[in-house]
This record gives sequence, structure tokens and C-alpha cells, in this order.
Amino acid sequence: MNTICINVYIPNLQQRSDRRESILKEFSGKDCFKTSIVTPVFSKKGYISLWKTFVRAVETEKANGSDYFIFSEDDHMFTENYSSDALCRHIQEADRMHADLLLGGVSWMRTPFQVNDNMFWLDAFNGMQFTIVYSRFYDKILDTIKDGYNHVTDIFLSSLTDAIFVIYPFISIQKEFGYSDATPNNNKAGYVKDLFSYTSERLRILNKVWTYYKL
Repeated sequence: MNTICINVYIPNLQQRSDRRESILKEFSGKDCFKTSIVTPVFSKKGYISLWKTFVRAVETEKANGSDYFIFSEDDHMFTENYSSDALCRHIQEADRMHADLLLGGVSWMRTPFQVNDNMFWLDAFNGMQFTIVYSRFYDKILDTIKDGYNHVTDIFLSSLTDAIFVIYPFISIQKEFGYSDATPNNNKAGYVKDLFSYTSERLRILNKVWTYYKL
């Protein structure tokens, strides 16, 4: 299968050189991605900075007329389940299901429902570390600008659409750096890893049921 070349926006603060080095290694040698390290839009509140930076990426991709792009936080880490061919297939499958968002992995989710062998529909999620955003969703995102920027990105996106899907098994998790710009809870050793492990295990059990009963 021919792989795609997809734009990837990676917000990274200049002082976070450890994260920058890590994320560049993750994408190194993967020719299907065109990565851009971007300076986050300034805000005293980290969650507002992330939302503003995300919106700016959407604005750029809308102007470019792209079909989709990836928003990747600098703590993203590929799992052993990643392959470029599989990602291309997942992107195409989600597009056929009229997805607005396709997630590489989530730390929390609500109401997962399996739709095929390698994809679950979700009602809501946490985890923006590897997010494919489809063009059909651009305008709806940009229409929210008039209401301001006081939004937590993943929670707010969950409220804007019911077309959210996650790849299973996860191809992306978050790497722990010992500090977090989001919440002090994420600073606890092993906390983030445990979140992804718990969520992945929930999907594994649902997938086991799906596999047993599907026709």
C-alpha cells in the first residue's frame, strides 16, 4: 500500500529541549510525516496555549486545503503497533466513516464502541498526543473562535463532535518526563503509563468480546 505524507504540528517550548529531542527521534526515519516544531501561542494558562496553538494549526491547514493533518504533543511516543501502512489504512477507514477525529491512543475515554477490527468509536476522550484532524471538522472548530479560547482542548473537542474514533491497539501513548504542564497529577511516577494501560486493557476486553461474537 502506498503511504501518505501528512503534515504534523508539534508544539514545543524552547526550554523543553528534552521533549524536543524525544519527539524528533519518534518521527525520525518515518517518511510519511512532514513534521513542524511550532512555538506555542503564548498564554499564562497552559491549556489555553494548547487550544490556541491547535486552532492556529487548523487555520493553516484550512488555508492549505488539506484533507487532514496530525496534531502531536511533544510527549507522544509510538508503540510497537505502529506501521505507516497500517496508519494509512486506518486514516482511510475512518474517513469512510466520516470521522472528524482519529486518535492514536487515549488516556481516558467514555462509551467506547467497536466499529471494526482496529477501531473504536468514542463519546469523549483525554489525550491529544497524536490526533488526526479531518477537513470536514475545520470549520466547526474555527467557528468557536468568536466565543474565546478558554477551552481544554480534548474535552472541548469531545463536545463539538460525535465522530471520534481511536485506533486499536494503540499506536501512540504519552512518554513521562517527570513534569507536566497540564496537571500536577501527571508528575507522579508511572501515573500516565497506568492511565494508558488501564484504558488499553478496557479496549482489549471489549475487543475480545467483539472477536468472539462477530459474524
